Amino acid sequence: MSMQDLSQRDENALVTFYVPLWKRSGLRLDLFDDYWRDVHGPVCARLPGQYQYWQFHVAHNLGGFFPGIEGVGMSSSDEEQFDGIAELTFRTVEDRAIWFDAAGILMDDEHNIFRKGIGYVTSPGNSKTWVDRIEDAAPNGSTGIVRMHVQVRQKAGTTSEEFRNYLTEIFAPNIIKSSHILKLRTHLFEKPDLSRPDAAGVSHSDPESLLYQAAFEIAFRNHLEMEYFFASTEFGDATSGIDRVVSQLNSYPERDPYCFVYEGKLTTAGQRGSRTAGLIRDLGAINQTKENILDLICGKNVR
Repeated sequence: MSMQDLSQRDENALVTFYVPLWKRSGLRLDLFDDYWRDVHGPVCARLPGQYQYWQFHVAHNLGGFFPGIEGVGMSSSDEEQFDGIAELTFRTVEDRAIWFDAAGILMDDEHNIFRKGIGYVTSPGNSKTWVDRIEDAAPNGSTGIVRMHVQVRQKAGTTSEEFRNYLTEIFAPNIIKSSHILKLRTHLFEKPDLSRPDAAGVSHSDPESLLYQAAFEIAFRNHLEMEYFFASTEFGDATSGIDRVVSQLNSYPERDPYCFVYEGKLTTAGQRGSRTAGLIRDLGAINQTKENILDLICGKNVR
């Protein structure tokens, strides 16, 4: 891992579409992972307008990692236990609208693996990478780091301004003072986007009580660094008074991350699927990255 802060890589990712996803009932987790990664991912990656497209495959929130904070709920109900997060970023709101207009083709495919997907959007500047010391910007599978995706629920009676000011003026600035942090990225959500039509058997809405108003991604080199951080004064300062504005912090450990679009271009995983991209990387098959083969497999317009 680099000690250099690489957060400027995300400076053009001004707006986000952030989607927690629940696997279809009765579907084995390995089949969900495989299909989402190797079939659904490359289809989604080919839609226009995207700047970045990640899949974060996550474990359920069973506790044991993020420490308890008095006055803040940490446990997820059964209905809050999702299995992955799709995060798509865009240079402009207009680019995101272009993607939304083209995304209808995904609806039939959603039925194959999802039972629910709640699509949150952020306004320009409300998704922010505060620090990023992870060298690999476009991972294709296990990175060896410890990362969590934490969903944040605003406390009833608290204004949106108070809630957001706490996250951006107290929480995040204190977190990034710590040398134990590899990455911190925050999202301030608007109401979930309901413009997508429901797919057969796939819900795109939740009761108000189950919605989140923010989320953050936090990463560490290893579990020891994570525990040092949670015992630090920086974490204490960051969470001082958090119970006044936050009612719930639901933390989902990352299993594996995958990137299919980066800086507006398909990654090898986006072009060929994650497992094929892994084989090309592991064998050093340079010929598989050349234009003549990519034109043959993907077509010039896709490449």
